[in-house]
Amino acid sequence: MARIISSVISLPIIFAVIYFGHNLHFLILLEIVIFIGLYELYRMFEGGGLGCYKWTGIILGLLIPISILKGSYFNTNLFVTLAIIIPFTLRILEGNTSGNTSSYISNTIFGMLYVSWLVSHLLMIRMTDMGRELIFFILLITWLGDTTAYYGGMRFGKHKLAPLISPGKTIEGAIAGLIGSICGALIAKFLFLNFNLPNAILTGILVGIAGQLGDLSESLIKRNFQVKDSGSVIPGHGGMLDRIDSLLFAAPVLYYYNEFVNFLK
Repeated sequence: MARIISSVISLPIIFAVIYFGHNLHFLILLEIVIFIGLYELYRMFEGGGLGCYKWTGIILGLLIPISILKGSYFNTNLFVTLAIIIPFTLRILEGNTSGNTSSYISNTIFGMLYVSWLVSHLLMIRMTDMGRELIFFILLITWLGDTTAYYGGMRFGKHKLAPLISPGKTIEGAIAGLIGSICGALIAKFLFLNFNLPNAILTGILVGIAGQLGDLSESLIKRNFQVKDSGSVIPGHGGMLDRIDSLLFAAPVLYYYNEFVNFLK
């Protein structure tokens, strides 16, 4: 019931922001996602006995999409550079030379890159000519992919896909998920997206594979820290990272592939 209630409340808001909102409104939505996602990741690090500069990483992570919205590579490069320099500076000011120095610095930087930088590709997509349509496109592909992978695995799953990382996932489920992603791409192509048929199918395949890799990557992190969910911020759905794990890899793949296709035209 909690899962249904949270979906009924959140989904209309998300769709309204995407469809009616401007880039600034979409940025605010992504900042909420990034804040919660980074908080969950850094909490897992801390719970696993690994150090990190949690609030430094969160603040710098929130600045990265803002720099992208400003439309200047200078701003983006500046904040990515600061994301590397500031954790080192903090460690130096602490005068701490203990053996976990590299852990503090690398975990902080990793969090910003894994959550903030990858999520920011959704903003990059939103800022393109077909931005709104492409956001709905990637959501449809990943949602159908996740759904068909889940039910396909339950019905036909026999061979484990990655038993040490995510024991519940099967090869049959992954194939079903990829078929679902392709179907999502085709639905989008015929309903609202101006893609030719081969391009839609290829995009569905690429984004579908990337989404499954993103899912497995987050499972790898959770398995390392022996946690079932990244958090509990969304009733019935687990944590924020559990909801966006597929998009973390799918968004960059869609953005760069679309840019590559546009470059060839």
